[in-house]
Amino acid sequence: MQKQWRLASRPEGIPDRSHFDLVEVPIPAIEPGKAVVKTLYLGVAPVMLRYMRNETDFESPIALGSVMAGRGVAQVMESDCSDLPVGAIVQARVGWQEYALIDTSQRPAPFILPADLPLSHGIGAVSLSGITALVGLREIGNVKPTDHILVSGAAGGVGSHVAEIAKALGATTVVGIAGGPEKCHRLSTAMGYDEVIDYKNQDIDQALDKTFPDGIDLYFDNVGGALLDNVLGRINRRARIVICGSISEYLIDKEKRHKFINVQNLGRQDAKMEGFFVFDYENQYPACIDTLANWVRNKTLNPVEDISEGIESMPDALADLYLGNNLGVRMVRVGDPEVAV
Repeated sequence: MQKQWRLASRPEGIPDRSHFDLVEVPIPAIEPGKAVVKTLYLGVAPVMLRYMRNETDFESPIALGSVMAGRGVAQVMESDCSDLPVGAIVQARVGWQEYALIDTSQRPAPFILPADLPLSHGIGAVSLSGITALVGLREIGNVKPTDHILVSGAAGGVGSHVAEIAKALGATTVVGIAGGPEKCHRLSTAMGYDEVIDYKNQDIDQALDKTFPDGIDLYFDNVGGALLDNVLGRINRRARIVICGSISEYLIDKEKRHKFINVQNLGRQDAKMEGFFVFDYENQYPACIDTLANWVRNKTLNPVEDISEGIESMPDALADLYLGNNLGVRMVRVGDPEVAV
């Protein structure tokens, strides 16, 4: 038998344990063309709230009573699929459960992780969080050595990678925004940020005036809302704004969300603001993972991870994202590998 979290109700605010049911069900049996995997780590991401509410166009609806969707690191235990050999450590859409039946028809398809790196990095640095930061900076942001760079949500799962990846791509100085002394200290000591703005304890306008007296060239946005509008009023000519997330507005009704007043500055400054969905870059995953893994090996990229223990803690890990309790990539260790690679 195995444990499995199922969606019990759709949250209006921050999700908690009452929105899920923890059940015990049989471990799935092998099927033709598929593989049975054991879950080792599960990640959480702010966008999961939108999945729970069925507010996305790019993911299938999660029916009440079905397994909560999510991606994780898993080991292949049984396989009838040549691309998923027994013993391999993979990153895949496994859901909130201890065992799953997967195949290569998933999008993005499961991919095998580097064998020499910590398993937990398969949730963040050498997986979708790292890939998101890399694609956002390189493909959307077109990062340049002379850029004055600002990152919001800098202590989050993606933001915690952005400064070091930007510097690996040639940037020289990166400023991060986070909330609270502990997070801001870790930004500067563990995540590669050169300057830090504490939005909880500093006046944002004064801090941005001081930090960017000559304007902003590249903004990597994980927050949205009023902060994005503020930055729009400060962009330089041909600035690039990378829209990665908008966690500040996930819990706000549509009619109460920020009304932008500085959008026209994009035209005045011949600037670009572009969103992206990392699943659309699946063809680049192998090359991205190789690049990210090499940066981890040579200490160019130093992942910061926030790990709790046991599948029972999944709802609390998800809630931490909206409560601002996470530092780095938030994940849960579910199990240990069993099969020798």
